[in-house]
Amino acid sequence: MTPLELPDELLVIEAILGNLEAFEQLVVRYRPAVVRLARTIVGSEYAEDVAQESLLLAFKALPSIEEPRKFAPWLSAITRHRALRFSKNETAHANKRVPLDDALLEKIEALAKPSAYKPLTDQALANKERDEAMLKAVDSLPDDYAMPLKLHFLDDMPLKRISAFTGVPLSTVKWRIHHGKKLLRAKLENTN
Repeated sequence: MTPLELPDELLVIEAILGNLEAFEQLVVRYRPAVVRLARTIVGSEYAEDVAQESLLLAFKALPSIEEPRKFAPWLSAITRHRALRFSKNETAHANKRVPLDDALLEKIEALAKPSAYKPLTDQALANKERDEAMLKAVDSLPDDYAMPLKLHFLDDMPLKRISAFTGVPLSTVKWRIHHGKKLLRAKLENTN
């Protein structure tokens, strides 16, 4: 049995016993979900940072997990709490900033970005516009539908893992993806 086929519970126990590769496999499995969950709370700008902190906190707290088979919902709770705490701290910090600071930060960020301008072909431009419209439509769906759709179709996460991570039954995940695709189709048809 390869490490990717091992159930979460066994990987958790291995990681607690000091096998860093076991924890790495858990990270590979759940990192996309952790980033997406963080993004829904703190936005794209800070999602990677919050995800990294959440995974580090999970690693440190791993010996305290009471039920190793419930690793996914445990990690989800850690991520949610860390993102909410970060969001609260960031809001307090942002309220202290002077508008001039924001203007200067924008100018610095604009200067720091490399200008790699490449003209797009008509087909590439059409594909880019279609993809952007699709992502915008998915983002406009309620989180109960958007999260499973993104995890399954953009991050290739299996339905069982989505179920474990979100803490909802597999049948609910399947229904949300099915219904989410219907909602997405309707939104895309209304924009054309």
